[in-house]
Amino acid sequence: MTAAVQDRLHSLATTLLEHRGALVDWPAADRPGTVMLPPEVAVAAGAANEVVSLACEPSEGGLTVNLAGDFLEWSGRLLAGVPSVGAFRVRDLYLKRTEVEERIRRTFGWLNAKVQFREARETTVEYHTWRFHAALNSEDRWETCFAVSLNAVSGVEVELPDPLGLWELQPQSAPRAKAATSYPRATDMARRRVLRLSAAFLDRMDARLGRDRKRLHDYYHALLRESEKKKARGHAPPDPEKLEATRRAVSLELRRKLAELDERYAIAAALRPVVLIRTEVPVLAVDLSVYRKQAHRKHTVYWNPLIKQFEPLCCSRCGQGAFAAAFSNETVEPICQKCIQHDQEGKGRQV
Repeated sequence: MTAAVQDRLHSLATTLLEHRGALVDWPAADRPGTVMLPPEVAVAAGAANEVVSLACEPSEGGLTVNLAGDFLEWSGRLLAGVPSVGAFRVRDLYLKRTEVEERIRRTFGWLNAKVQFREARETTVEYHTWRFHAALNSEDRWETCFAVSLNAVSGVEVELPDPLGLWELQPQSAPRAKAATSYPRATDMARRRVLRLSAAFLDRMDARLGRDRKRLHDYYHALLRESEKKKARGHAPPDPEKLEATRRAVSLELRRKLAELDERYAIAAALRPVVLIRTEVPVLAVDLSVYRKQAHRKHTVYWNPLIKQFEPLCCSRCGQGAFAAAFSNETVEPICQKCIQHDQEGKGRQV
């Protein structure tokens, strides 16, 4: 193995282990180092202990970083839970700056506040497109892949075209925003998306469970009826105690079978980020002054040249996008119509 390859493997192993939470002390590839591994990383790497040596040459009980050993195998296991990340930028998009106030008026509805236009300015915003793999395992299996794109500044979901299909795309060496800031919101939106996408599968599982439960009820009730008929055919009257014992036995067996059925149809869900595409896009940011009673706050909406329209505001309650928004009294936070309706229904129930 050449010195250049050794240095590249040294850099790769150090970066990967630190990314997974390990503490690495390995200054140079030609000398052994030491690494302190989190428990789950130690298991994935096949390390004997949580503190082991790290070297390009094989060592007893340590991790070996070369192409002849098992480095590719255990590094692959560490990478399995880490999404691949690509950073890009889009250049030279046309930003329409004419009639901004009129376009704002046509696009947004302000339900309980006075909103004034302040200024429109050109800026750049990073969009995070998280691609997820989702799977539901039960008596049957359902899986799919889908993307969730967020404005990393506003946090609102945006229906962007596939960034990798844009001809204007260029590599971006130093993304400004932290990807971790958008991951919780993207995951929350992905969970909701999974429920919508898997609705037919869930309905099918519910129907099959209901069918099998009915079959069990019919079978055991038929057994009970048959046992009662046999006793009724005898010359002696049926023994009430034996009859009650039979009923209890049938009822217990039915409950046991139903519990087994519920366990068999239980759904195990898995949602895993696979790829993150970070795309810096030139946008038109429009600053607005929002007045609600005695409170005042500035909000910014974005005209996106990729979708050629304004992006919605992000509801402060549910995180969904809203073009018709009300605002809270003191903090002047945007609230979508669904959340307003939910609040009104809650007040009605209290009354």
